[in-house]
Amino acid sequence: MKTQRTLLVICALGYATSTMIKKSITEFFEAQGVANWTVDTIGLTMAKDRLDTADLIVSSLGLNQDEYKVPVLNGVPLISGIGRDAVLQEILDNVKRLDG
Repeated sequence: MKTQRTLLVICALGYATSTMIKKSITEFFEAQGVANWTVDTIGLTMAKDRLDTADLIVSSLGLNQDEYKVPVLNGVPLISGIGRDAVLQEILDNVKRLDG
């Protein structure tokens, strides 16, 4: 079992939107006691080089799951607030499944 995992937050440029999503996830992980996950942000054009290290992707861009080897989740609710709790639960469910 991999001891340290990576959740990659992808937005258009890798700055504001992904930083907001990262903050929500990081705070949620702290509250849930998830300690073995690193949350990184990146822009879409630079993400290709980082996909091999990602265990889970959260994005604001509507990425096509079929193009990625790891789960891709919609991060827009973490910005809008609509459906926020459901997305955080979906992230946690994936974290638990991946941690086995």
